[in-house]
Amino acid sequence: MSTPLRRRYVRAQLVWLLGVVLALSIAGTFSYALFVLLAVIGFVTITELLTPADVPTRWRDDLDVLLTVALVAAVVAVNVRLVQLFAPDVLP
Repeated sequence: MSTPLRRRYVRAQLVWLLGVVLALSIAGTFSYALFVLLAVIGFVTITELLTPADVPTRWRDDLDVLLTVALVAAVVAVNVRLVQLFAPDVLP
């Protein structure tokens, strides 16, 4: 991935995350679990839209590691929320 494409990728990620924070704050529904889920959805979408599929790069390999970490964080966030919903005495 060339440097201008990397900058565009980082800029798109920042705009997405700031937009998510702003939208959740305006709606009054901000929670860390929802933020993590929307951030992971944006991360996956932006990664698929902005990385070239036909040219393998080191940057893409690093993104695969980050994608794995992001998906694990999303699974943890969903599980925490499910425990809060179905067993409210377990977690605060």
